[in-house]
Amino acid sequence: MLANNFPRLVSDIGGTNARFAVEIAPYEFVEIKTLTCRDYPTLADAINSYLSASKYPQVKHAALAVPSPIVDDTLFMVNSPWHLSSMMQTKIDAKLDSLIFLNDFHALALSIPHIPKEKLVKVGGEEPDSGKPICIIGPGTGLGMATLFKHPLQDEYFAIPAEGGRSSFAAVSEEEFELWQHVHRRFQHVSVERVLSGPGLQVMYEAICEIKGVAIERIPSPSEITELGVSNQCFICSQVVNYFCRILGTTASNLACITSAFGGVYIGGGIVPKILDYFLKSDFRCRFEDKGRYRTFLAKMPIYVIVHDYPAMLGSSYALETYLTKHYIP
Repeated sequence: MLANNFPRLVSDIGGTNARFAVEIAPYEFVEIKTLTCRDYPTLADAINSYLSASKYPQVKHAALAVPSPIVDDTLFMVNSPWHLSSMMQTKIDAKLDSLIFLNDFHALALSIPHIPKEKLVKVGGEEPDSGKPICIIGPGTGLGMATLFKHPLQDEYFAIPAEGGRSSFAAVSEEEFELWQHVHRRFQHVSVERVLSGPGLQVMYEAICEIKGVAIERIPSPSEITELGVSNQCFICSQVVNYFCRILGTTASNLACITSAFGGVYIGGGIVPKILDYFLKSDFRCRFEDKGRYRTFLAKMPIYVIVHDYPAMLGSSYALETYLTKHYIP
């Protein structure tokens, strides 16, 4: 890496929170801080506030992982108060010499080769087939997906981000079809993100209450739903978490089939690590393999839950280094 380009700014920006860090050496992060997005009018305001409060206010190179497809100059962060941000204007307002943007799951995919093994929890399957595609899926404020490929001759990686959260929710049981019907009454298109996300937990809570004829006094927050669900303190919340694990199994399976992910399936996002013990005992893996004639192949695919606190920062760092030294974003 080019030492004269340090320190650098890297980020992992979600729909709710923006996590920033200063990279002072390869994959060595300091000043890690989380800001609440709605507290800042623009993304540049958040960057400037973070840097001015740090020991490194003169940072000139940055890589920002954002929950948006990267198209032209506009960031379409639909789950963020910084929706429709200009990338060029952000660079100008933040007074940066180099600034690259990556879809957050683009960055997460690029992080996979750099995550320590102790920060991965295996959920069945055999050993990964080196050199084969890797797929990443992660429910949080939204639902992200991506695919990672290794260069066949060099130690380089390339990621393909996707807006898979916008794909249609496909029910695979009568109960899920009933759930789909109730959600469909509210939304013309029932995307898989409508159920596999923080807000999706609340959507399912409302739907299940309606199905069961339970009066709703107050809709719990996503964290309350998972907490009450995994502890069996609330029957409806337990149903929500069970639906979540099963539907995630089917959705991850769909992605694995589409990408032929014999290099492994990785689960990121903020929800699964918080319910990890419950998740490992859930129907997730069984549902993942439930693909009829393709079951034998899916049973071989290893699945890992990412428990690293800031994995997208690793991917942002790799992307920024590649950009500064080789002039492209991997």
